[in-house]
Amino acid sequence: MPIFYFVPDQEADVLKKPLTAERLLRSLGATGKLAGFRYTVYMIERIQEDPEQLQRITKRLYQETGKKFNVSAASVERNLRTLIHFCWNRTEHSLLEHISGTALKNPPTNSEFLDILASYLREMGS
Repeated sequence: MPIFYFVPDQEADVLKKPLTAERLLRSLGATGKLAGFRYTVYMIERIQEDPEQLQRITKRLYQETGKKFNVSAASVERNLRTLIHFCWNRTEHSLLEHISGTALKNPPTNSEFLDILASYLREMGS
């Protein structure tokens, strides 16, 4: 059964903005204060452009992201994991479950999380 929300006219313009990786992460409870926020936005955008990046997450994507942000690949991986757990512990999981298309009993792994969000954004046409 669909859920309908009332949106005041002054806030309706917000709904017209295209959904981006940053907006999607923020809707899941992540904030720019998390060290992994910018890394995660970058990685989601790379996977949106080229889904094959997901197959090379540990060998290439973490290293590429680390190089871009001047941090180690291990730092990228750790901060992504921290961001996922922050989102998992901070919010109710219905939005993430809706995005993933399945019930989630545990937080997704790094690659699952990136795949879920990048795939959803591709489907939404952003």
